[in-house]
Amino acid sequence: MVGNVTYQLLSRLGVRTIETLSVMPVDVLHRHIGKSGSDLWKKANGIDDTPVVQYSERKSIFTEDTFSQDTIDVVNVRSILSGMVEKLCYQLRAEKWLTSVIVVKIRYSNFDTETKQCKIPYTSSDYTILKYVLELFKKLYKRRIRIRLIGVKFTGLVHGCHQMNLFEDTEELISLYQTMDNIKNRFGTDSVGRASGLLK
Repeated sequence: MVGNVTYQLLSRLGVRTIETLSVMPVDVLHRHIGKSGSDLWKKANGIDDTPVVQYSERKSIFTEDTFSQDTIDVVNVRSILSGMVEKLCYQLRAEKWLTSVIVVKIRYSNFDTETKQCKIPYTSSDYTILKYVLELFKKLYKRRIRIRLIGVKFTGLVHGCHQMNLFEDTEELISLYQTMDNIKNRFGTDSVGRASGLLK
């Protein structure tokens, strides 16, 4: 991190290596180079007072809904799942993420909890992901017991933007998502959505 001017100054002082820089008197460096001389001396000696901030990448996004009354209304549950997928996909696109693993979670009235997941091609598209979510729910909900909680999670995240699927996407569909996202950005996430996600 030494520019040409500082390099010339250090060269005139006989400094060509980090080892030499580390044993130079700090006041000499400060006198010739100023504050950056002191900073360079600290770096050469491994001194850095900058707080250490742990780096972490988002690993997943999820949402859950605990019902006020346990239910076996599958139509309503599918509607809630649709709304969940729409909100999570909007979040994916807003934060420029793509997901590759979908997880659906059920908790029954007796508190038994089950999950199913599947791996998919990277996407942030509502209609693509919703198909997998509803399919997972159909495979998961085999016991005719009332449901207490339902949840959806996206994992296997990578940074990226949605790319058109040659066989499924159309320009109209992509334009629709962009328009809906713009409306949500302006008026809030509940301002527009799929009809299938509105039934509660």
